[in-house]
Amino acid sequence: MTESRTEILKNWQQQLVAMDEADTDALRECFTHDAVLIHMTGYRQLLEDWLEGMRRQEFVYHQVIEKHVAVEIAGEHAVLTGDIITGYRSDGSGQAWPLHCVQQFIHKDGAWLCTESRVSLG
Repeated sequence: MTESRTEILKNWQQQLVAMDEADTDALRECFTHDAVLIHMTGYRQLLEDWLEGMRRQEFVYHQVIEKHVAVEIAGEHAVLTGDIITGYRSDGSGQAWPLHCVQQFIHKDGAWLCTESRVSLG
């Protein structure tokens, strides 16, 4: 189970770096093709729509900072909960957004992939 936890945390770290760098290709690799993102407003968005929004700069993440992460694994399924802060810019401008993320993972084709990511204000 330790190996699974390590793989899930690696996926999470890849997500945070990819969000910070607006690397939609790297981000896509972390999710199943039919993954859903649930925004703090309750809006459900398909993965490809979210990635397209990032390409259009509708979703811009500045300096994603991890504050806490935990993983619970049950067989081929897992839940990751993580707290991040984003919105800071290197020049000190911007607005900090403390976010709480709950992600559902599945072990599929030898890899742990996120199937759902729910975000709320942390």
